[in-house]
Formats: sequence, C-alpha cells, structure tokens
Amino acid sequence: MSTASILPILTDPSAAGGVTDRAEEPGAATPGDIIIRSCTTLDQSLRIELQGEIDHHSSLPLRALLASAAASGYVRLSLDTRHVVFADSALLNVLDNWSRCHRRLRLGPRSPAVQRLLDAARPVGGAAPRSRAAGAHGPGLGRHRGPRR
Repeated sequence: MSTASILPILTDPSAAGGVTDRAEEPGAATPGDIIIRSCTTLDQSLRIELQGEIDHHSSLPLRALLASAAASGYVRLSLDTRHVVFADSALLNVLDNWSRCHRRLRLGPRSPAVQRLLDAARPVGGAAPRSRAAGAHGPGLGRHRGPRR
C-alpha cells in the first residue's frame, strides 16, 4: 500500500478543509506548523517528508502519527527533513521514541536546522552515539550513558 499527502498535521484555520498549496514551497508553513509533504508506505516501511517547525507543541501530532504507525506494525521509518526550518529537542524525543522496541530509523536529507540539532546532540569530544535502532543508516540517537568501563 502506498499513500501520499501534503495535508498539514496541524491545519491552517484559514484554509478550507485544511488543504493548502503552500506545501509546494519550502519553508512556507505557518510558524509552529508541521506539514507532511509526503507519506508513503511499503510493507513495514514508512517514509515521511516533513516541512515547517518542530517544537514541543507542534511535535504532538507527529508523535501520534508515529505511535499509530508503530501500532499498525511499521518497523522502519525514513524521515526527510530537508524542508524543516526549525527543530529543537522535541524532534530528538520523537525519534528516540520511534527507535525503541527495535524499530529502525533512517534520517534522509536534512535541513541545516536539523543538522545543527543533531550536531549539538552529540556527546562532547566524540562522534554521535549509535543507537541499536539507527544502525548504519543514521547518526544514532541513543542516550549517552557515560564513560565505558
């Protein structure tokens, strides 16, 4: 099964039925919105392309979407964030939640904002930790557990 959508997760109240053509323009989301530019599925894989801003409030619908996907049996997520103009630790929390229970995560093209966030999340003086879920596909978002003994 394969689906595609440019519907906003958080609808724009001025748009009739929540459908807008602004998803065609990178960075054109209303401040605080996340827009799903596309969402496709194949077997147990989910590919999502996001646009807009990801913070504590706007990440809630994304969390719900991924929780629903996990409950439906999806175990692989490929996330394209090249059109995300702002991201904070809420994105890291969403990705960490997805990575639990042996679900796989692959971060595809990243915007400068997302790349800065990932760089800032790395432990001081080292490469990004590799989580069991990220494997060789992504930067790894595992929790830093202190020095190894």
